Amino acid sequence: MHQPVREGLEDYLAGTGTLSEQFNAHVKGCRECAEELQGLREHARLIRVLRPGEEVEPSPGFYARVVERIERRTQPSIWATLLNPSFGRRIAMASAALALVVSAYIVSTEPFRVAPPPSNAIAIQALPQQDTVAQDRDVVLASLASFQEN
Repeated sequence: MHQPVREGLEDYLAGTGTLSEQFNAHVKGCRECAEELQGLREHARLIRVLRPGEEVEPSPGFYARVVERIERRTQPSIWATLLNPSFGRRIAMASAALALVVSAYIVSTEPFRVAPPPSNAIAIQALPQQDTVAQDRDVVLASLASFQEN
């Protein structure tokens, strides 16, 4: 639609105001604007036909049902969800499980440190005696033979 028709369109369709000569001349001379204006007139007529003759009152309880539906569809806030007791229990259990997993990971990845072997013959003799059958005598003999006092 062209500019002169756009400016006076609402007044023309409402039947109010005086139409400018420029508006009338443009509609008479422009086939595209005349067809579009005729289509808008037809739409306005159809809408007026659909308008009820008398005031329509909603059925009793209509407003109460609308308000009830709105309240049911309202999403609770995030704070209401966090304050829910069952949600709090779930958070506590998830936190405990996470702490257990992290501690197991830390324990499993830490290297196992063994005390250094004793460095002198007196310390070797002070070690608790194990079963003599299971003791490896060659190792003890090699340790005693390589002993050097500082």
